[in-house]
Amino acid sequence: MSRDHAPAAARRKVRVARLVRAGLAAAVRGDHGRSFRRFAKAAATGDAEARFRLGLLYARGLGVIGSLGDAVVVWQKAAEQGHPEAQYQLSLAHLYGGQTDGGAASWYRHAVDFDKEAAERNRALMFPNGVAVPSDEKAALHWARTAAEQGLAAAQALLALLLARGIGCEVDYPGARRWYAAAAAQGNATGELGLGVIHANGFGVASDLAAAAGWYEKSAAKGNSDAQMALALMCESGQGVAPDVPRAIALYEQAAGRGNARARHRLALLLIESGGNSERIIAETHLRAAARAGFSPAMLTLARLHDGNGDNEGALWYRTAAEAGEAEAQFAMGALHARGEGVPKRLDDAARWFERAAEQGHLAAQFNIAVFYANGTGLAPDPAKAAAWYARAAERGMARAQTRLAQLYLLGDGVPQDPTQAAEWLRRAADAEEPEAEAMLASLLLQGSGVAREPEAAERLLRRAAGHGYGPASLQLGHLYAEDRGAGRDLAEAVRCYTAAAEAGIVAGQLILAQHLLAGDWAPRDPAAAAAWLRRAAEAGHAGAQFRLGVMHCTGEGVARDLAEGTLWYRRAAEQGERVAQYNLAVMLFRGDGAARDVDAARRWYQKAADQGMPEAQVAIGDLCAMGIGGTADPEAARGWFEKAAAQGNGAAQTKLAALRGPRLVSPGEGLQARTGS
Repeated sequence: MSRDHAPAAARRKVRVARLVRAGLAAAVRGDHGRSFRRFAKAAATGDAEARFRLGLLYARGLGVIGSLGDAVVVWQKAAEQGHPEAQYQLSLAHLYGGQTDGGAASWYRHAVDFDKEAAERNRALMFPNGVAVPSDEKAALHWARTAAEQGLAAAQALLALLLARGIGCEVDYPGARRWYAAAAAQGNATGELGLGVIHANGFGVASDLAAAAGWYEKSAAKGNSDAQMALALMCESGQGVAPDVPRAIALYEQAAGRGNARARHRLALLLIESGGNSERIIAETHLRAAARAGFSPAMLTLARLHDGNGDNEGALWYRTAAEAGEAEAQFAMGALHARGEGVPKRLDDAARWFERAAEQGHLAAQFNIAVFYANGTGLAPDPAKAAAWYARAAERGMARAQTRLAQLYLLGDGVPQDPTQAAEWLRRAADAEEPEAEAMLASLLLQGSGVAREPEAAERLLRRAAGHGYGPASLQLGHLYAEDRGAGRDLAEAVRCYTAAAEAGIVAGQLILAQHLLAGDWAPRDPAAAAAWLRRAAEAGHAGAQFRLGVMHCTGEGVARDLAEGTLWYRRAAEQGERVAQYNLAVMLFRGDGAARDVDAARRWYQKAADQGMPEAQVAIGDLCAMGIGGTADPEAARGWFEKAAAQGNGAAQTKLAALRGPRLVSPGEGLQARTGS
């Protein structure tokens, strides 16, 4: 450079430096518009520091509409000039991507609603470098390394983090440790924290909790809230340091004071555990602050605190946590919608929340959404999706899911029919002592389906399942001992097993016991005991038991004769479609036995039984049509009913057809005899 040019260059340098200082001074005063103008003017001359400062203003939206795209452009220029802080900021921008919240995105969304083409033109004019920056892990790694090699401690700590997590590269724990150490050597708190994490977890070194605590201590002393949190956890648990709960609380409070939501949450949990009302109030304050900061575990804890209080706040926090991505809260929302607790009962919403939680690996949600798909609850039935969700839960060792998946393989529902695959899943579930799986596998072993036939192994499995109180296994054992397998029957053991099944609420066991107690073929006949078992089956809703119990009350067998009670049980069975009960109820109503006489109701019940093909009911309804009882006389309708009954071999109907010359009056009781069996 000539002597003439040297003074001019020096003067330019002085002017640029003066512009940068003026920009900094304006920023200190809060005059960001003036600061922006000074930095922009200096940056136009190519000054790296000005470009770095200008990028910060763009990124933060100070003195100018925020634009991370513009920030990256000027940082790139400064970084290429070797400015380490610009390189560091450029690394962060590429690592996280995104956009500055300066209102540009909001403006664009509204502008598009009015005129999309104009909005596009204006965006291109106002933000030629774009508004958002995509994430670029390779670029982030490059610029972090470039700045780190220039000795910038923050960049060294960032580079170590990228290496430790394998971001933009393969995981490199030794490299991460070197760079954390380099940052820590400069007193960088993040570097010290990183070394603590390395030693605590044994990343590339032997785990050393004491060393980890030492590094956390150094970082915490500098105010690093994550280090304070980590050290507090160690003090609370006594790992790496002597147990010291008061110090843990003090550290949590320090971290919470710096806005660490995780520390607020842990501090709140400790306060809640103390059990005092004042502590709970303070805890809830911390929880709400953590929740406002977006910490979803705090939202979930608030939901649990308010769950069941009757004020719906629990449901509101569950929803907030669920929408923030907390899988446990999503599962809870599914359960709340399924039950209609604190929210409307909507099975489609329940299914949606269960599936969202399931996709995050929530085990119970995976099982529940499988059940929903299998049953078509809240969404269209989809056996294939049901099988897929059962399989995901089954692979993780959930015995109930393994059992349900096996059932699908046995049926060929949503998966190819495959008894061998079913048996394999049942073995896995049976190994976990799932009673239903034990009983199902026993059935396969008895049949030799999908496995070799092994009656002895089947018996052992059934006994094990029965020992768990599984009623169906006791029922199967009853069947096993009641049949002659070559060595005679063991009726005493069969009765014991049927009784266990009946006591467990298995209706089939109750009916079997009642049948044999009435028949007296296994033991002395005992109608009273039979009636007791029939009552349990009847109360469980079994129509046949309700009918039989009605007969016993009407005849006084095993119970006191009580026509009203008998009629009540006939009605319950009739309402379930039991045709003989419908006929008997009609008889009782027609006669006024056990209930007020009601000919119209009697005719309706005769009609129902007749429509189900019961010949006695067809004869009765034919008689009513012939005589015009409960309606207009209709000889042709009567003939039609008699013909239907006669076609089934009913003698009374055949006689009536042969004698039919016109409507024949009958006495009120003729043909109206209740049945005692089906």
